Amino acid sequence: MNLRAGHFTPFLIFAKRLASAGVTVTIVSIDVHIAEVKLREQAAEFLRFVELRDGFEHLSVELLEEWKTDAGKAKASRLLVEAVRDMSSPNAQALRGVPTVDFPVCVMHDMVTCWAQDAAEELGVEKHMLYLSPVGTLSIGLQSERLVREGRAPVTPENQDIPITDIPGLPPLQPGDLHSMYQTVESFEWAKYHEHRNRKADVIVANSFYDLEKHVIDAIRNKVMGTPGVQTIYLLDVGPLLPQSPTPTALEEKDPCILWLNTQKPASVLYVCFGSHSTHHAPQLLELASGLEASGQPFLWILRPPNSVHIDASALAAPIPPMTQYLPPGFEERIKGRGMCYSSWAPQRRILEHVSTGGFLSHCGWNSTLEGVCAGVPMLTWPFWLDQNFISRFLVDTAKLAIEVKREPIDPEQDLGEYDRIFRRVKRSEIEKQVRRLMQEEEGRIVRENMQNMKRNVERAVALGGSSRTNFEKYVQLLRAKASAAAFNGVNKLDGIA
Repeated sequence: MNLRAGHFTPFLIFAKRLASAGVTVTIVSIDVHIAEVKLREQAAEFLRFVELRDGFEHLSVELLEEWKTDAGKAKASRLLVEAVRDMSSPNAQALRGVPTVDFPVCVMHDMVTCWAQDAAEELGVEKHMLYLSPVGTLSIGLQSERLVREGRAPVTPENQDIPITDIPGLPPLQPGDLHSMYQTVESFEWAKYHEHRNRKADVIVANSFYDLEKHVIDAIRNKVMGTPGVQTIYLLDVGPLLPQSPTPTALEEKDPCILWLNTQKPASVLYVCFGSHSTHHAPQLLELASGLEASGQPFLWILRPPNSVHIDASALAAPIPPMTQYLPPGFEERIKGRGMCYSSWAPQRRILEHVSTGGFLSHCGWNSTLEGVCAGVPMLTWPFWLDQNFISRFLVDTAKLAIEVKREPIDPEQDLGEYDRIFRRVKRSEIEKQVRRLMQEEEGRIVRENMQNMKRNVERAVALGGSSRTNFEKYVQLLRAKASAAAFNGVNKLDGIA
């Protein structure tokens, strides 16, 4: 199993579930990722970790840059092959610091470490992919080669206004709703490599659940799998890959955000958070603050300075930076008691589950989206890049679980490039309007009711006999069947996954 920063939380949850089912799981990654996982995860002792290294040289973030090149991908693949062979040898303890295990039946990778497929082929094992975006984006990716042949990808001035109407399981899409890597010729080269490799995965395990994306899941299974160039035999939706039942910790219950939420009325607070990687530029923060204030709605805003770095739970001990300079004069005094701005790490899952939280203004990252669905909290969508525009369109138009915060249109005459396309301005009046729609008006009531229904659907999906639970059990049975077949044929392969 290969682990990449940003995807390790759902990947690790899936690995733990496999280990709990009796599957031997080895996580192979660079040293800094492994150290971070071991530091943060209490259940890490149930998993095996092996570092990618070149001889005795430990490889760190430099390898992440290297594998963007063909030579780097080849190097990473070679090192993965060496790691798998070492940990399966009688000298595994001396070579890699882990007990010897039987040869794996597959290599599992995510959507952006597809070079691991080369290692799987050299090792003679299957290629399994853990897909950590919506299945809808998978359907688009499986059609990418056809879109290229037809001149519809990447997005160009010639095709940017022509709807894409023939993606299996999806309604018509505007080109601007495609992944941000489709939006320029240069970035599409990266996407093209991975989309092609996604078609070669023998098994795709998806971090979604059937009732959320039933139309596209059915379309891929019935219309796409088995067609020329698509090697996938199984598509198994096993999500959401979140902790089964969040139990508030003593630390979380003392968190300033939770203490403040305890003072608010049920379902009254709009939670505002744009993820751990995305930040607004300074003028937009002023617009957002003014819009939230004008809405009259209680809000909890996880406020991060422009161009700030990734933030996680390790930031709890870090000093909170002053944010007054990014807010309108007197803002914090005027919203005292009704609003809270917080600039450190916050327990998002616990916040969404809190009885006072009634809405979620989000960047539409898939993990955050699934957390909102599991909590039954209706959403306002404000996407930035990657798959977030697609997720926003899906939540608003298809699933009817959200209301869109509309960004200013792109002016072709003043288009300054990808940055301007990602961080399109939203006026304070638009923010005020959409907050009121979600939290105070009839449309918001309907979206809230839809989200509550979807919450019940996800609870059924992960329960005994539910779609996600059944597909997970099917995947474990698949691994065991392959291990048994290998043992019958005299090959030293038990139910391992690397």
